[in-house]
Amino acid sequence: MTHGSGGEMDRNESYDSLRARLKARYDDLSPHLQRLARLALDDPNFLALQTITAIAARASVQPSTIVRFAKEFGYDGFSGMQQVFKLRLIEGAPVYRERVFGEVAPIEGDRLARCADALIASLERLKATTPRERIARAVEILARADFVFVAGLRRSRPVSAYLAYGLSRLERRCAVLDFDGGMAGQQVANMRQGDVLCAIAFAEYSPVVVDAVRDAHLRDIPVVAITDTDSSPLALNASVHFVVDDDAHGAFRPISGAIGLVQTLIEEIAAGAASTLPVVQPAAASAPPDVGGRGHADQTAEPGARTGDRRRVARRTRGRDDA
Repeated sequence: MTHGSGGEMDRNESYDSLRARLKARYDDLSPHLQRLARLALDDPNFLALQTITAIAARASVQPSTIVRFAKEFGYDGFSGMQQVFKLRLIEGAPVYRERVFGEVAPIEGDRLARCADALIASLERLKATTPRERIARAVEILARADFVFVAGLRRSRPVSAYLAYGLSRLERRCAVLDFDGGMAGQQVANMRQGDVLCAIAFAEYSPVVVDAVRDAHLRDIPVVAITDTDSSPLALNASVHFVVDDDAHGAFRPISGAIGLVQTLIEEIAAGAASTLPVVQPAAASAPPDVGGRGHADQTAEPGARTGDRRRVARRTRGRDDA
């Protein structure tokens, strides 16, 4: 059994091997085969458990295209390729229900302490492994954007909401892609030069977020990505990307690293904006003309009047700060 571009293929190919070949040949595939390759990379459990008809409907292709896809990678038919995905499930990849209910079963110990330790560990990894030059590059991209679109679903959704909140507080024009209302596709289509897409996604990557990133990349819209591996579909199509919260253990994985990164970006943007504000120098007070010998009296009275003005301004300023 050989694969489409030549060369013998091991009949006992592992998922990791197939995954590497899918990624290596992705750009050379036809658009329909790229859809299937993306689905295989993003949701291998779906390919392991579903029928050809269901997979074809999900990828918006004909069932015959799936057979052609399998043959392109050296399989006699889809059943041979599907076996690779099934073995992945059997040999190690946990089913979500088993993972969630199995790992959250009652155990001895302080669960709060363990959860807090996991959050702290994620922040420590962020601090130790994040290249500072990437932060500077991302801040530059976001600060210069005419409009920032933010994309994130499932575990990434609170991260995207926090980023949009922070940008709004800085009076930056931004919006979260409206996946719930079905308008995300139109928002992506409306992106133009000068806009930026900031996307957050972790495995298993939301296909609609992956599609938005790929669409922006193909149209030369800058993409800032927050993800969990350097080989994720977001990282591969981003102008700059960050790897955070990459601990694969635990049913409910932390997002503290992503939140910490977002807060850093927001504070850096704010600091940059503050450094460019013009410094307003107080106007020099001019002495009134000395008319009829009254100049000296007016000059002695003026400082007291100015002091009262300053007190009134100070009271108004404190009122704004309290608000």
